[in-house]
Amino acid sequence: MARSVSRRDFLGLLAGTAMVAVSGCAGSGADKGSAAGSAAVAGDDIKGTKLTFVGDDAFAPYRYLETQSDGKQKVVGLDIAIADEMASRLGFSYDFEPQDFAATLASVQSDDKAFTMAMSSNEEREQTYDFTRGYYQPLVGVLTLGGDPVKRVEDLAGKSIACTTGTVQNKFIAKVMPDADIHTYDGGDQCLQEVLAGRIDAYLCDGAEGQSMRDANEGLVLGLLDRSETSDHVGVYRLMAKKGAGFVAALDECIGEMLEDGTIDDCIKQYVGADFMWNGDYSASGTSTVAGK
Repeated sequence: MARSVSRRDFLGLLAGTAMVAVSGCAGSGADKGSAAGSAAVAGDDIKGTKLTFVGDDAFAPYRYLETQSDGKQKVVGLDIAIADEMASRLGFSYDFEPQDFAATLASVQSDDKAFTMAMSSNEEREQTYDFTRGYYQPLVGVLTLGGDPVKRVEDLAGKSIACTTGTVQNKFIAKVMPDADIHTYDGGDQCLQEVLAGRIDAYLCDGAEGQSMRDANEGLVLGLLDRSETSDHVGVYRLMAKKGAGFVAALDECIGEMLEDGTIDDCIKQYVGADFMWNGDYSASGTSTVAGK
């Protein structure tokens, strides 16, 4: 019988098997306001600024709660490691505020000092938000309960499909399979439970998130769609803020430096895995959408 573990439940398992932190990612994690460290390398105009990072804190491996030795929970993950490193280099601080996906979009839109991460840009979003260049190349995952892994879009024909509402995976499958039996939910944990309960055949998700869910739930099978099938619809993950927010250009420049010096690959290796690293070819990261960049 499958052992049901939700997104939040499996974080304790991750904490027990966490990899040793590597250079550029050691000590990452957001409590109330990450400490600003070394002198800024770019964008001195945001030195001393207090920002707000909003987003789901049950979105492993990007952001998730980890129990510390004192029993307290701390938000860690790829996005937190990168945000902490930017704060250290540029001299700003931030609070992390956990919110579900729909609330995150509204919060960023209404606050010119708020940002979120693990977001793909598209024409619709670029009307309202500014984006940095990409820091991570995602894969689209398909979680099923048993059976062969789904590795092609055509293998989803005839299946009921769960997606988190408004995500790029949701928009992708609605575009390429408009007649599919698609069910949307507010969060990935709901999608996961529908698959585990046998009410839904497949959960279309971020590939790394699916990897974590598979490892924590007996009986789940993960397939990864080839980027050749998804690249026109699912872009690189970027940092996103309200259009015109003054700090985005500085963060974009810092992300570029962290790509070049290998810091981001170190973080990806630690939190996601070596198969997801850029390995020196970050040409697909694109450019910022900030005017004049």
